[in-house]
Amino acid sequence: MKDNIALIGFMGSGKSTIGRVLAKFLDMKFVDIDRLIAAREKKTIPEIFAEKGEAYFRKLERDIVYEESLENNIVIATGGGVIIDNENIKALRETSYVVYLDCTIDCIYDRVKNSKTRPLLNVENMYDKIKDLHSKREILYKISADYTVKIDKSSNMYDTAEKIKQAYIYGNNLLTWTNYTGYDPELSGGVLTPGKDSSKYPRKREFGFGFNIGF
Repeated sequence: MKDNIALIGFMGSGKSTIGRVLAKFLDMKFVDIDRLIAAREKKTIPEIFAEKGEAYFRKLERDIVYEESLENNIVIATGGGVIIDNENIKALRETSYVVYLDCTIDCIYDRVKNSKTRPLLNVENMYDKIKDLHSKREILYKISADYTVKIDKSSNMYDTAEKIKQAYIYGNNLLTWTNYTGYDPELSGGVLTPGKDSSKYPRKREFGFGFNIGF
């Protein structure tokens, strides 16, 4: 098992939100690459782009990704463009279980349409820009990931974090969690478990050799 978990995905896919929940589930430290960049520069991301350009930002991103990838027991929320630089993915994959949050275009747009903090989306037709950028990056997200989780407008951050947790612990092929109907973060310290307390949260475990066990 790799020491860290790195979340990759397009802007607005939920990397920071899900990362915090996942870190709590696994008792790991959470770090947000964009926040670390902003803290180091003492500027917002839009200010860095406006004053020093995207190339400068990407260099900062590369340096901080490398530094954080050397740490242990952390969940890393990366920026949406981290996969553009192969050095970032190389550094992350050496020590991290890389998870792609595969969010639908409509869901992304719904989440970021009122945002003023995403310089690459400060254009007249944001929806078309998202589609264009996403189409260029999608293959890079997919080939960089150890595990992919689908996200849409109905997705629940606790369910998504639990799926990632189980894939990280048990492996992609050994165990897949499906059929979530609800989640209570206060149950069992944030972990869904069988028994009377979780009876209102039915789920199914599906093992690679064809047996389905429900509880």
